[in-house]
Amino acid sequence: MYLDQTVDIAAPVERVWDVTIDIPQWPTWNPTVDGVDVLTPRPMGVGWSARLKQPGNAPGTWTVTRFEGPNIYQWETNPLGMHVVALHRLEATSTGTHVTLSIDVSGLTAPLLGGIVARVSRKFLPMEAAALKAECERSD
Repeated sequence: MYLDQTVDIAAPVERVWDVTIDIPQWPTWNPTVDGVDVLTPRPMGVGWSARLKQPGNAPGTWTVTRFEGPNIYQWETNPLGMHVVALHRLEATSTGTHVTLSIDVSGLTAPLLGGIVARVSRKFLPMEAAALKAECERSD
């Protein structure tokens, strides 16, 4: 199961990238994240991991598996026999940044539990995209 959400942000790709990869700060602006526990205290990159608490979900450990700053980072988790890949893609445009947030769910239990993940993701992806836009366009 694959879902994605796009948003155009009136901010340079570097600003959007900085906000996107500052995961410990997500709970301050992202309503889809209640808490973050960093598990690898080092700069963000492949192998970096954190435990995320999201509303209505059990905490999950996410590990970065692809990191191509300032354009792409991907992280993965394996809850309940599923393999979940979340990708954040940033593309510079003439007016700012085009962002694609996507989630891809596979694995043995995906046919059984994928509907629950899809329902939550259909709610959370637009919320995260709107919150990222608001945070990046906010004047400091």
